[in-house]
Amino acid sequence: LGEITAEEETLVRVHEPLSVLDFIDCGSHRHSFSVDQAMQAVARQGKGVIVLLHRKESGDDLLAALAPADSTARPAAKWDPRIYGIGAQILRELGVTKMRLLASPRKMPSMAGFGLEVVGYLSLEEAL
Repeated sequence: LGEITAEEETLVRVHEPLSVLDFIDCGSHRHSFSVDQAMQAVARQGKGVIVLLHRKESGDDLLAALAPADSTARPAAKWDPRIYGIGAQILRELGVTKMRLLASPRKMPSMAGFGLEVVGYLSLEEAL
């Protein structure tokens, strides 16, 4: 949304893995921002990028995601550096360089190799 320029910071949300559960209120809270919340935050800002990535999920994966939060049936999501690189390449192709992420702050690999810089994070409370 809006005009993305390399000189200005851009509000960014990279959402992965994306499944049908991300579009319904299933109460799983697998992400710091839902797709709907990210779209609202970008609309309020008037400019930003939301990248939706997809990783194949089996029926068992979907059932595990619906398990109660205190259940041991919920496996931790595995980080895939290929998906990370794909998201970074999409952002660069869109003209993003300086990013304020719609996400909870966390340790992540440097994005300098992709020509990207994380300048900060915007929490759900701040965004909405």
